[in-house]
Amino acid sequence: MVRLVRPVFEYVDIEVEAGEENEAVSAALAGAETIPADEWRGNFAAEEYGVDAVCVTESAGDDKEIFTEIAGEKKYLLLKADTDSGEGEVVYQPWIGEVSDLMLADLCSDWSGELAEAEEAGVAHYYDWAERYARFLKDGPAKVIQLRRPRGEDE
Repeated sequence: MVRLVRPVFEYVDIEVEAGEENEAVSAALAGAETIPADEWRGNFAAEEYGVDAVCVTESAGDDKEIFTEIAGEKKYLLLKADTDSGEGEVVYQPWIGEVSDLMLADLCSDWSGELAEAEEAGVAHYYDWAERYARFLKDGPAKVIQLRRPRGEDE
């Protein structure tokens, strides 16, 4: 058996009174738990998010409790991305306060290593594109040679 998970993101628009943006965010977060469940909208967006395989284990039949032992061990951290401005931040989750400092350091090491690889790949692809574009600006567009069909073939 394989347990799969998929991210479900829900949203709700609320009105708060505040003097500045930070106050509005604080007021909204403080009142989030009081919002009735039926007010939340959203679901899994297959076109924007993938599915993650959390665990694989042997099944000795149709034991429905097979994953209960490991259910609490897999946690997720959110990385928030503003793809318009290019700004990103970590959205810490409550479970982070429940793990030891050593465990948090180990997890952050794994995450930062994978993120560094993604960053390096993104930068490398960008510089490859910029180099090709600079070459295009310097050399100009490719010369196109029009080929004409010999007479009699287009009839």
